[in-house]
Amino acid sequence: MLRALAYIWAVFGASWVVFAPALGSLSPGKRRFQRLRLAFLAVTFALLLWKAQVIQPVWIIVLGLTWAGLGLYWVAPQNAAQSGEYGFYRVLRLLVGAITFALLFWNKTGVGFLGTRFLPPGLEIMRVGFAGALAGLALAAWARIHLGQYWSDKVVIQTDHHLVRSGPYARIRHPIYSGVLLGIAGTAIVVGEWRGTMAFLIMLLNYTIKARREDKILSECFGQEFREYQDRAGRLLPPIRPRAAGQ
Repeated sequence: MLRALAYIWAVFGASWVVFAPALGSLSPGKRRFQRLRLAFLAVTFALLLWKAQVIQPVWIIVLGLTWAGLGLYWVAPQNAAQSGEYGFYRVLRLLVGAITFALLFWNKTGVGFLGTRFLPPGLEIMRVGFAGALAGLALAAWARIHLGQYWSDKVVIQTDHHLVRSGPYARIRHPIYSGVLLGIAGTAIVVGEWRGTMAFLIMLLNYTIKARREDKILSECFGQEFREYQDRAGRLLPPIRPRAAGQ
């Protein structure tokens, strides 16, 4: 079951990059060049997936990290009007992602207490985790569809940017992060060891910091419109009840 989740996460991550909606704003000439890049990413990903059983895990991590960095660089939005972070943050997030998924899927990271179980082994528990992981990835994909061309892997305001409040964004300001966190939590349940919990906490810290930074730049850009949106939508979870005006 954990191996199946590893492949599902890999396909999810690859589709996140290869089918990025950033192409819509490119000129026809640049769009053709971008399609060649994406074709290269698709082919190299297929080769990595095909040879995954014969490549050492550490090299899978290195090659996967290189692939992700190159892909995110190629599909980054070209019409950013304002950015809320330094360039090295993207490298740092790639490193955080590598550590997170190494903890989840590489047995050698189970050193000391990280290798001890926090859940008893059992098929029913693993099924719950598997279902939770799929639900989280589905939520992230749903949110990505509604975000459309305004998605970016970095904190950025694009030209002609507007607040997206449809779909899961009606109740959660950062549902992509919520979905990925639910996916990691479900995977951690399948793993059943403390290294899975550590992976979740690392990504939770990462997304909490990034979400706060995004809230700050959105508030500066949209002012009262964003503050009214905050009253109706929680950061990572739906609010129990909307806040009263002025609170």
